[in-house]
Parts: sequence; C-alpha cells; structure tokens
Amino acid sequence: MNRKKISFKVALGGIISAVCLLAMFCSGFLPMLDYAIPTFAGFLMVVMIVEVDRNWAIATYIAVSLLCPLITPNYQAAALFIVFMGYYPILKFDLDRSKNVVLKWVIKLLVFNAAIVVFFLLFTFVFISEDMLEGMDTFGAYTLIIVWLAANFFFFLYEFALTQLIDLYVNWFRKKILRKK
Repeated sequence: MNRKKISFKVALGGIISAVCLLAMFCSGFLPMLDYAIPTFAGFLMVVMIVEVDRNWAIATYIAVSLLCPLITPNYQAAALFIVFMGYYPILKFDLDRSKNVVLKWVIKLLVFNAAIVVFFLLFTFVFISEDMLEGMDTFGAYTLIIVWLAANFFFFLYEFALTQLIDLYVNWFRKKILRKK
C-alpha cells in the first residue's frame, strides 16, 4: 500500500514537472504569453499540493526551477517562474490558512514586491540586452512608480484569479472529473 502511494507521488511530480517544462519551452515560440505560461506552470504546483502535499510541491518547484533555465529559450518567462510564479501558489496555500488577514496580506505584498525588485534587477544588470522600461519614456520621472503601481494592481488580479482557480480545482474538477472528495 505504501509503495503505491510513493509511486503515485513520484509519477505525478514527474508529469507535472514535464508539463511545466513543456509549457515553459513553448514560451520561446509564443512570446506573447511571457506572463501567462509561468502563471499556468505555477498553478500546477497547486495540483501537487492538493493531490500529494506541500513538500512534494516544493520538490517539484525546485526540479522545474533547476531545469527551466536550461530548457526555456525565453529567459524572461523562466525568471518569472523561478522568482515568483512557481513558488507563490505554494506560499499562498499556506498563508490562506492564517486567520490574521492583515498579516497574511502584508506577507503576500512583501513577497510580491521583493520578487518584482529581484526580477527588475535581473533584467537590468544580468540580462542587459532587454530593457524593462523600453517604451515608457512618456511617463518621465514617474515611470517606475507607475510601473510599480500597475504591477501591484495586477498582483491583486492574479491573487483573485488564483483563488478562483484553486476553488474551481478543489471543489469542482476533483469532485466531478476526478471523482475524489
């Protein structure tokens, strides 16, 4: 009995890793999905948490994060997955259990804004060929503030959408399609 459980966990982790890596590879020839593909790959970590547990989801995230830069031709999508989209659904799952709503949102916003800074610094100093603020000259001195506010607005949209997707997966897909309680 225990051997079947471990083989299921390993198989599911391998399948989810493969789907994540395939999606991330596709970001090379679907550049218009730079943000959607890492978001989808990150959502698959929710499947690992729900079907197995948090530790296996973390192991899957680490495996995908290690292989992603080697397989993904789109470094922006790979960095986005590694810096935020890959681990945030795992963190969200833990934070949403907290009863302290204010502390939960402070942590979420701190994590997101730290990820934005790391992402921006990566593409400013490491991947110098890409200018993150290209085409934003019309905003002048307020460019960084406007981009930061827009990013935080989209974080709230992402948070809402992720909450809805988790609810849809747990309360509808698992029950109707997978026939699990």
